[in-house]
Amino acid sequence: MRAANLKHTLSSYLDSPGSAPVFLLQARPSFSPLDLNVAFLQRLGWNQSVDRLRFHVAQDSANSSDHPLAEMLKDVEPHILIRRLDRDEDRFVSVQASVAGEIIILSNDAEFARSFFAGLFLECPPSFHTIEEFELSEAWETDSGIRARFAGMLAGAFGWDPSHNIPENIQQSLDEARGSLEIANYRACVVMARRSLEAVLKFGYERLLKQKPVNKKGHALMLNDLIQAFRSRKPLIPDHLLHVADSIRVLGNVPGAHAADIANYHFSRSDAEFALYATIHFLDQYFSKIDQEVTEYYTLTIDLDEQEEVPD
Repeated sequence: MRAANLKHTLSSYLDSPGSAPVFLLQARPSFSPLDLNVAFLQRLGWNQSVDRLRFHVAQDSANSSDHPLAEMLKDVEPHILIRRLDRDEDRFVSVQASVAGEIIILSNDAEFARSFFAGLFLECPPSFHTIEEFELSEAWETDSGIRARFAGMLAGAFGWDPSHNIPENIQQSLDEARGSLEIANYRACVVMARRSLEAVLKFGYERLLKQKPVNKKGHALMLNDLIQAFRSRKPLIPDHLLHVADSIRVLGNVPGAHAADIANYHFSRSDAEFALYATIHFLDQYFSKIDQEVTEYYTLTIDLDEQEEVPD
């Protein structure tokens, strides 16, 4: 039976855990092996700071953690876990595929769960299986265990994502770099990634060095000046990250941020991907490990023994 095509806001699971139902889609294939369309995940967009593709192995010893989620997960059978957070569309999905073949998909958005299932498992080479080859069921669940697991994974995605700490001007440049990559405007992607990097170093200059990012004449420091300033003030930003920053600077200099062209040189997709993903990595490290006073941490506590209310 097809459940209603509903959607609940992600904030309803974080602000009031247990208040909103969770959409549950269960599927069991009539065949083996089960193919995963990794290209679909790439097309959909993948944030390495938030999204996860993991294989949970069998645990030989009891988990020593007293966290309620650890208590729940210690009895879970080995499985592949895929989770995807889409902030722009306010939706989240987790996919668990066990070694026994059962697929469990949880989401706040029924249509997103269905489309994610189709994109990940249907018409995937080399076998191109169809939906008729799966036994399907779906429902909006209010079970406390299911809601706790979903809210816990969602809180983890939000908690590990440093993007909510990124100042808006930096985030806008980063988003523009992503958008440029999607439409194959590789030069613009590199330039905007470089701009994002320069902006976060200026941000860090004021926060970590307690100074305005200007020289003795009052002129704004260039990207190279910012990198060298942090090199001389170790260990505020580790050397390996400053090397990453310098590589983005060099890539973006010519023919990118500066108006000097190299004859017959064209930015490739590899150039753009390197610049964008290296910048994302730098921002992730800065906001999650270096400038920790910016980061706000949230703790989610859910009573797994909470009893369901029985209607009158």
